Amino acid sequence: MRAVILFALLLILFRSEAQPVLSDASVSAGVVHRTEMSSFQMPAQGGAAWFDHNNDGWFDLYLTGGSAPDAFFVNNGDGTFTDATSAAGFSAIASLQTNGVIAADFNRDGFDDVFITTFKTSANQLFMNNGDGTFTHVTNWAGATRQSNSFSAVAGDLNLDGWPDIYVCNWSLNMQVIINGPNVAIDSEENLYYENNGDGTFTEKAIDLGIADPFGCGLGVMFTDFDNDSDPDVFVANDFGYTNGNTENRMFRNEYPLPVFTEVSQSLGLNSEMNGMGVAKGDPDLDGDLDLYITNIKKDKYMVNNLGLYEDQLVQAGLKNDSVWLLDFSMKRGKTGWGVGFLDIDNDMDEDLFTVNGDLYYDYPNPTLDSNKLFLNDGTGNFTNVSLTTGVADTYVSRALAYCDYDNDGDLDVFVGITDSIGGNARSILYRNDSPTQHWFQVRAFGDGNNPNGIGTKVRVYTNAQMQLREIGGESSFNCQHWLVAHFGLGSNAVVDSVQVEWYGGVVQRFYEVPSDQLMEIYEPEAVATNISHANVAAGLYPNPFADEVYLRSNDVRTVEVFTMDGALVKTVSGVGAIRSVDISCLPAGSYLFRFTTENGVVSETVCVKQ
Repeated sequence: MRAVILFALLLILFRSEAQPVLSDASVSAGVVHRTEMSSFQMPAQGGAAWFDHNNDGWFDLYLTGGSAPDAFFVNNGDGTFTDATSAAGFSAIASLQTNGVIAADFNRDGFDDVFITTFKTSANQLFMNNGDGTFTHVTNWAGATRQSNSFSAVAGDLNLDGWPDIYVCNWSLNMQVIINGPNVAIDSEENLYYENNGDGTFTEKAIDLGIADPFGCGLGVMFTDFDNDSDPDVFVANDFGYTNGNTENRMFRNEYPLPVFTEVSQSLGLNSEMNGMGVAKGDPDLDGDLDLYITNIKKDKYMVNNLGLYEDQLVQAGLKNDSVWLLDFSMKRGKTGWGVGFLDIDNDMDEDLFTVNGDLYYDYPNPTLDSNKLFLNDGTGNFTNVSLTTGVADTYVSRALAYCDYDNDGDLDVFVGITDSIGGNARSILYRNDSPTQHWFQVRAFGDGNNPNGIGTKVRVYTNAQMQLREIGGESSFNCQHWLVAHFGLGSNAVVDSVQVEWYGGVVQRFYEVPSDQLMEIYEPEAVATNISHANVAAGLYPNPFADEVYLRSNDVRTVEVFTMDGALVKTVSGVGAIRSVDISCLPAGSYLFRFTTENGVVSETVCVKQ
């Protein structure tokens, strides 16, 4: 009775007219699966990855199973999925104990491949997509026969050669040390970085580049350009960061074009000593830079970026979530956080936060109500916990969280991986988003000189004097990969004023007056794809759009080349001195790519010509 009364009071307290509606569609969609733990001393299995394996525009779902077999669900395009695990060839690893999963086009053949991390009893696994619905199990994909205790992984392109690489978090091999307590250094294992050789093979280079973090117990990882220098940096969330001899969370700054990274977490305020689990990035305060969220045992960390320095504002933002009740409400104990993501769940033009929790010890010695949490953003970076009224607060033991608009209706759906439950049968949950309709906009980026999945590409959407920022992919949640699409809620706005796409290397594309309610596919301009550089050039054009003549803000441009969006060169202007303007009155109306050559390098900008 006490639990019923408390639940009713909480319903009244958190009731809201504009809350999202999330429906459990797992059974009706045909996604029925659960993860089984491989060891009581290793209660951290369960991963998910959304990717479009056959390029039909409908995103499919791969799930790891721990001690249970993995599952691959192909999207039928009608709200349902078909289990294609065996038909696709993934049953080849049915006997392995799997943890995390990611997908990317590693061999640049136009189809996404699958990488799976495993428990310490086997090496990590790679499957190459054959393009016909089947995958080839590549057993010696990088000579990687080492048996690592691997969890979260992430795909991206750290050396900007256009070929996706793989970073893998390794935890601890010696669980007995952990059981002995926090006063002894944990037997950690260095992380792995597999650099893509461009021929179907990889070379492990983590130690060479300075990103191995040998004394960390890595569980979460992301690639993000935190310093806005147009290359990906590496952030690692470490478990047991407070123990003697083990490293706390790490940020490694990319020194491209030099093949080296510098550890800068302390100077940024990101060296938190915690049980770092899952990671997320977003701009929920709408200030134009990316903030970080790291899940933890007890209190999470919400690291807000303030001019390049990070500060934990978890409590101030209303995201406090550090304790849970025992099932009989007799006492509290610390919660345990895992998967996490910033996403605009209600399409109201700001990012909300979904995080999943799950006790380490399940029903013993005492079960806890370690339920999942959904926090709604009020548009100013302040959050309200609406977990109970939206139905995501449950008695399940969760690990994975990965979001995707799987039914292509313009709102984000969420998969939550379940491993156990209190007093009932457990299965994972696919939450279909049935929220009231609002306008939306999505961008899927395809790289040419950059990696083909557009991982790391930043997209800025401007609507009614408000700017929203997304950085595509490159974050693990925990053991997971969200879909590689930038999603924007637009509220009541039927038109996007402008879209700005920023590729690694400095190429910028802009589009104006774009209709809402569409997924826009944007391709990196082929004409400048190989000119990735770090030129510090402010060669912006004005006005934009323009009609007869365009002016350059920079005074050191030596050559201007104008291309159509399909790569055809239509105009070249060169000069001994600085070029300050370009006559474009002869060009038909449309979008064009301007490439500027200066003493410091090459930069590009997409502009619109009006007649």
